[in-house]
Amino acid sequence: MGDYLVYYIVTHTDIDGIGSASLYIYLQGEKPEKIYFTEPYLMERTIKSLIDIRTDKIVFMDLGMNNRFYPLIRRYLEEIINKGIEVEWYDHHVWEKEWISGIKAIGVKLYIDRSTCATGVIAKYAPRRRKNVKQDFIDELVNGVCAGDLWKFDHWRGPWYLRLVRRREKNSWRLHVIDILSQGILWKDEFTENIVAKLEKELRAYNDVIHSLFIKKVNGLKIVYLPYHDHVDTSFIASLALGRTNADIAVIVSRDGKLSFRSTGYNVRELAAKLGGGGHIKASGAKIKIPFKVKMMSLWKIEYLLHYVHTLIEKIIK
Repeated sequence: MGDYLVYYIVTHTDIDGIGSASLYIYLQGEKPEKIYFTEPYLMERTIKSLIDIRTDKIVFMDLGMNNRFYPLIRRYLEEIINKGIEVEWYDHHVWEKEWISGIKAIGVKLYIDRSTCATGVIAKYAPRRRKNVKQDFIDELVNGVCAGDLWKFDHWRGPWYLRLVRRREKNSWRLHVIDILSQGILWKDEFTENIVAKLEKELRAYNDVIHSLFIKKVNGLKIVYLPYHDHVDTSFIASLALGRTNADIAVIVSRDGKLSFRSTGYNVRELAAKLGGGGHIKASGAKIKIPFKVKMMSLWKIEYLLHYVHTLIEKIIK
């Protein structure tokens, strides 16, 4: 296996980020010094915090890029590389040609593949230092995670993995799941117990969500807005809303300013990009600042928050 490799992992907070980190560790046969969990809109801050660390390598996975932070991220990465630290980046989101060429030009080993999820990108391109790699485990993990993350559900573990690690999970749970998966274990009874406990809350939450629908039309597009709910995955909420209202776009709004866009026929990445975010054509996200007054009013009536977000979306579409 060679000399011990000191490395850090920076990954997304959802199941694809967890699957990516788990598979990378499995393929290395060595645990990282530390794992950072972050969101795309926090990338600039996260990378800046890594400039002074001492390590052989930093590996980024399941994290896209956006125009707002690209110049700073490129500059910080260049500082890191100039200190002799190797940088790898694995992703499956949409990247502009300028970002790809710019990041590669400073020496980052960048692997972008939109044909699969980020866990699949790791499986295809990450180095393998481990002896006796089990290809069956790799294939099953990739198929299960991609089935949920890409919303294909062509593998029975897809909806289970999707529920296993949600946005508001504690990082201690994320690390625990990574520890299990990185050992080459696809599932444990405690995973089932964790999801069953969540399902009861999820079913009750759907009723709350349906009663909070806020529908508007802009330039012929029907848009449904819903508040984020702790007990339901964003994609499940969006799917329910799109199906119930026959809307073109679903916007899931969190009080902290995080927006999730979903659609079956409209390029929502364009909306997210205008707000400094990014992602996929049919599933994207962004982070905005919510005025204090709107936050306070939304505590009384959530429609104030949804209406405020609509005014922003309306301006972009028009």
